[in-house]
Amino acid sequence: MIAREIFEVYAKVVDANGAYNTLSGYPKVFDSKNYDNDLDKTFRRAKGEFNTCLGNMATQDTRQIQFAMLIRASDGLVTAREVIGRLAELPDAGE
Repeated sequence: MIAREIFEVYAKVVDANGAYNTLSGYPKVFDSKNYDNDLDKTFRRAKGEFNTCLGNMATQDTRQIQFAMLIRASDGLVTAREVIGRLAELPDAGE
């Protein structure tokens, strides 16, 4: 049996009032069945999306905003997490 993995990339924004919203188009799902069941290739695609979005968010004015990026595997394991900005607390990006 061929192993299958699904990675989800989450991107959330928290504004100065503490409200948080998922960025449009997220979460994005990367399923190994779409990449010839190549788990490494699937993760690299998810990580590439993660890094691209994170880079785009880092160019924003973060004085009053916080951004969160998260990659979660299908078993619930968080494989990457990054937060940019100044707000003290951020809800779990997967919620």
